[in-house]
Amino acid sequence: MLPWPLDALLDLVLPSRCVACRQPGEVWCSACRPAPRAHWSLRRLAPPIAAGTSYDGPVRAALIAYKERGLHNLRSELAVYLADAVTFIEASVTSTDSRCPVGPAVLVPVPSMPGAVRKRGGDHIGRLADLAAAGSERAVLPLLRLAGPVADSAGLTAQQRESNLSGRMSARLQATTGSPPVVLVDDIVTTGATIREGCRALAAAGWPILGAAVVAATPRLSPAEIHGSSTGQNQRIGLALR
Repeated sequence: MLPWPLDALLDLVLPSRCVACRQPGEVWCSACRPAPRAHWSLRRLAPPIAAGTSYDGPVRAALIAYKERGLHNLRSELAVYLADAVTFIEASVTSTDSRCPVGPAVLVPVPSMPGAVRKRGGDHIGRLADLAAAGSERAVLPLLRLAGPVADSAGLTAQQRESNLSGRMSARLQATTGSPPVVLVDDIVTTGATIREGCRALAAAGWPILGAAVVAATPRLSPAEIHGSSTGQNQRIGLALR
């Protein structure tokens, strides 16, 4: 792949090219775009997290282009993976635990720092959530907010990520009797620190949590923690509900 400055310059003067293979045509060609295949990530931890695909190769290139280079026309393609992960969470939880509220989930985007929102020209996770909910009975509700400064998590260890986010999120609204179940949504899961903090804040406000759904999960965690198939994994969903 070309260095970013040259890559960005070519994007201005040449027709659309695939963000992964750089061939002219679609912004993310079908040959480079893997089919959604929701699977468990960090399955031994609570809350349960489902990912639509793995964060490597063409998917990594597409997410970076969407988030950092402003290629917003990748939203619809990336949202397909998020929607697939949300569907997986909904179906798995409601079929394996009778205590789970029944009904379409409310998608709660992980909040971004104001500076990141300005730099990226909007809330990139919120936009993905809106598309993942489109055409369904799901709603999107920005329930979470950040309190205090949060450092960029890039390059931080798992322990540093936990410390960086610990106690930094809070819910804007308290749940009431009959509040719908929520699914926390994000673009990428690496260690699960962001997901755990978001779910902590939601649980503290009384919201019933089905789990979390992400576009992609990094394969750097451990081969034992990233699984390419949902088959036979549904029984593990109860971990987050106890």
